[in-house]
Amino acid sequence: MRNSRGFSLVEVLVAASILALCLLAVLGLFSTAYSNVGDGGRRTKAVALAKQKMEQLRDGIFPPTTLGSPETVDTIYTRSWTVVESGPSAKVARIDVTVAWPDPGRGTKQLTFTSMVAP
Repeated sequence: MRNSRGFSLVEVLVAASILALCLLAVLGLFSTAYSNVGDGGRRTKAVALAKQKMEQLRDGIFPPTTLGSPETVDTIYTRSWTVVESGPSAKVARIDVTVAWPDPGRGTKQLTFTSMVAP
C-alpha cells in the first residue's frame, strides 16, 4: 500500500515553474508602469506650463504681445507662443501656446493650446 501523504518532487517543480512564469510577467509590467508614470508626469508639467503662459497672455493688455521666442523652462521644456489678430477690425486675437519636451527613447513630444481673446 502506497503512502499518499505530501507532494511528489515533480508536482513541486511544476508548481514552482508556474509561479516563476507569473512573477516574470508581473515584473515586466513594473517597467512599463514606471515608464508610463514618468511620461504622465512630464505631460502634466507641460500642460501646467502651457496653461500658465496662456493665462499670462489672456490677463494682460490687448492685443497680447506677439513676441513668442522660445524660452526654456525647468531645463527640459521649451515654451513658445504666437498671437495673431483677426476678426473685424482686429478685435479678436488667437493665441497659440506650444510646449515641447524630450521623451527618452521616442524623440520630442509637444502639445499646443489655442485660445481666442477679445478686449
